[in-house]
Amino acid sequence: MRKILSLTALALLAVTAEAETAETVIAACAEGQAVSFEDLAASHKAILYGDYHGTLEMPALFADQVAKAAAGGRRVVVALEYPANWQADLDAVMAAPGEVAALDAFAMHRLPDGRTSDAMRNMLLQLRALKVAGANITVIAADARELRTDADRAAAEALDLPEEVDRVLGQRDLDLALHAKAACDASACELIMLYAGNMHTRLGVMESAWFDQAGNRMPFQTAPAGYILSGFMPTASVYLMNRGGYVANRGRNGAFGLRKIAPVIADYVTDDGTYYCMGDDPMFSHGLSVGIISSSEDSLAAAGQ
Repeated sequence: MRKILSLTALALLAVTAEAETAETVIAACAEGQAVSFEDLAASHKAILYGDYHGTLEMPALFADQVAKAAAGGRRVVVALEYPANWQADLDAVMAAPGEVAALDAFAMHRLPDGRTSDAMRNMLLQLRALKVAGANITVIAADARELRTDADRAAAEALDLPEEVDRVLGQRDLDLALHAKAACDASACELIMLYAGNMHTRLGVMESAWFDQAGNRMPFQTAPAGYILSGFMPTASVYLMNRGGYVANRGRNGAFGLRKIAPVIADYVTDDGTYYCMGDDPMFSHGLSVGIISSSEDSLAAAGQ
């Protein structure tokens, strides 16, 4: 367990928030046990992938996992960490007659944390290609809307959560989960595949924080999307490990830029691209290494488009 605790600590380097374990989840398999994607999908209704924003490899790997799910003929909801009010433009990407038109349909959207990197835009093209080929996938923008609706608030208020959870400051996590579940219910999906920052995909209530204008840390308790979904269905949370490299995203000081990342990988991981059980880790059920990571920037933002 000592190695997994270090993984959880190192993961904080990739995000602006900070986390501390508040609850635990019973492990489904022994630490270090290798499992196939098919075994994982057969035993879970939701699989969440926790990424570092701003890498080349992680979005591509996620698209490959969606392809595996689609190849089995499943009805899949692919939930992405984009504001739900972007849904019409995401639909336009999926319905575009060609890749250039698909990119144009989403070109106006830019986020300063790596979520609209070139690699993420390319991932959208990969998902579109799956739909064109006949895959039964529904791609949704699952994050909180920029202007939250009364329906979103009501759905979040109806959740039975620990008293310490801040439903206002933690609304993004609640909405990520609830939007994904609603899309699955509407399409009678067989599998939810959610791709988001690894703070949102965790399975336990935890401490997060925001920083005021003076730089003071303001902590609060949040219920990650993984925690919420696990209350409705069997849920796996896959931590995307890496062997070190570079990312282009926002650091803990809030500044965006190129950053060097130390390896975050368990010593039982021998093969990249293979799922491994993470034993009694309270936040992640499985790990999946993408190997050495390289940065992916948003060239549209750099060009001022």
